[in-house]
Amino acid sequence: MKGFSMRGLIVFTFFLMGCTATSSNLFDFQSTDKTKAETSIEDFKSRVGYLASDKLGGRSAGSKGDLLARDYMVDLFEASASVTVQEFEVITNRRRNETATTFNIIGILPGNDPILKDEYVIIGGHYDTTANPPKARRLFFDNINNGADDNASGTAMVLELFEKYASTNNHKRTLVFILFGGEELGLLGSKHYTENPTIDLDKVQLMVNLDMVGRLDKEKNVYLGGVPTAYGLSETLQPFFDTSELKVTSYEHTASGVRSLFSRSDHYNFYKKNIPSLFFFTGIHQDYHSPRDEANLVNYKGLKLISDLAEKVIDNVANRNDRIEFKALPKLEEESEQTPARMKVSLGVMPDYAHAGTGLKIDSVIDDRPAKKSGMKDGDIVLKIKYTDITDIYKYMEALSTIEPGTTVKVIIKRNNNEVSLDVTF
Repeated sequence: MKGFSMRGLIVFTFFLMGCTATSSNLFDFQSTDKTKAETSIEDFKSRVGYLASDKLGGRSAGSKGDLLARDYMVDLFEASASVTVQEFEVITNRRRNETATTFNIIGILPGNDPILKDEYVIIGGHYDTTANPPKARRLFFDNINNGADDNASGTAMVLELFEKYASTNNHKRTLVFILFGGEELGLLGSKHYTENPTIDLDKVQLMVNLDMVGRLDKEKNVYLGGVPTAYGLSETLQPFFDTSELKVTSYEHTASGVRSLFSRSDHYNFYKKNIPSLFFFTGIHQDYHSPRDEANLVNYKGLKLISDLAEKVIDNVANRNDRIEFKALPKLEEESEQTPARMKVSLGVMPDYAHAGTGLKIDSVIDDRPAKKSGMKDGDIVLKIKYTDITDIYKYMEALSTIEPGTTVKVIIKRNNNEVSLDVTF
């Protein structure tokens, strides 16, 4: 799952200092292991064990582990499907203007219905991790962010579901399996895909996102975002929830500390394209984005339970004769800019984290917020706020920290290569 340090979430990465050693040698696995059609606990151990092993050294964009993970996933997809690898550049360090090449790996299993095969269900998850911490921040002599839960767990589930459907071929609609790179840098892989799709997005029936599904708790709580993004989807899915061992909390029943996460993972870029989108998630924990997120802490029985539930959802949508209809969510907290504590005002925009130039490019303007009321539009680039030149997001935050609620200031934006001055009232 994409990091929250820029958006107000504090993760206690130095909590529970009594953790034990890492898990990369706890499981026997091979990078080219092929599983049976039926998913199993041992299958998940094998997948997560490889992806989250010290051998890869983490899977951050442009790293050795990024390449090894790519090859591992391509090798599996090529055995049963047509495969596309999208390469794209990402900014890995804005302060030093460092970039890297990373990937989306796409495997397609054609549907078996002569008509419905031209429609799609997407099953995806990101495979990348955050960058490894510097030596000064090593924990227990380990400075590798292996990302077992975030998101080797979701990656393994995508791969296992792929193998199952490749073996059974019981789906009417075409299934598209995507492992995204660059998620931790701002949902960049899914953003790149939705802007450069390999299929007609207007024909996508549903996007299912699997991100951080490896820490099912003792009460078997799993959070499912996006149920209200299609008319009647809640009623359709409820029987599957009722017969599962899992305790499913959907976001239409607001879960404390979870609702605001709907915009924090790759499904959100598909939702913004008016595609019904679901997000399976087992919750944030103290090992999040730290070297302690190891394979020995993953709940593999839980992975199997969640995979079984996800499969029922996919089966229903892939094989029903009618199309489900997209439904926009009501305005949510996560759609507004997350204001750091030292800032008293918010402009009300979602930044485009893929923007490489000067200024803060606006990915989307939020309704009924200062930016929208002043006339700002999606795609505008903020160049100056009051007296501060906006060279990057840090200057943007600095400028907003000097503004008091109720004041009106001049904001200079670039639109279609022209500079425009706007009066913004906060």
